[in-house]
This record gives sequence, structure tokens and C-alpha cells, in this order.
Amino acid sequence: MLSKCANPACPARFRYLHEGRIFNIEIKATGNADSVRFKDKIEHFWLCESCAQVMKVVWANGAVTTCPRYLALTEGKSQEESKGKREAA
Repeated sequence: MLSKCANPACPARFRYLHEGRIFNIEIKATGNADSVRFKDKIEHFWLCESCAQVMKVVWANGAVTTCPRYLALTEGKSQEESKGKREAA
């Protein structure tokens, strides 16, 4: 779906390839071998420039959705503290 931003809350329209970011998402077939709705396929989704800075498009729980691109900091923690814990894990 390349006609508008994949973020449902954003009204931005797709016009140029150099504006925003295109995501190629592999859509997995559903069902067993006898009742497969469709074969695995690649679908293309676009996020406008501002949404692409903070979001990404993913395949989760059988549907395409947007999610935050970065982990949010917990309240009261500094960025350095959070970074140190991520690296140590």
C-alpha cells in the first residue's frame, strides 16, 4: 500500500521515492498445506519522513502494523544509564 503513510494517524500522501522510507514486508502464508490462502509474498509499505524517524513497519501477530523504532526511556532514567544496561545484557 503505497498511496499514503502506513501510520493510520498520519494523512501524508505518497508522491516521491526520496521522501520517507519504504518497507518490504514478507507476508507469511496462513493455514495448513491444504487450505493455504496465499503463498508467501512481499508487500511494500511507506512511512512519510516524519513518521519514519520514530516508527517502523513490522509483521506481527498475523498483521502488518507500525511500532516505535526505538525503545522508550523509562521515567527518571538517564540515557547513559539505559545504554549501559542494554550493552551489559
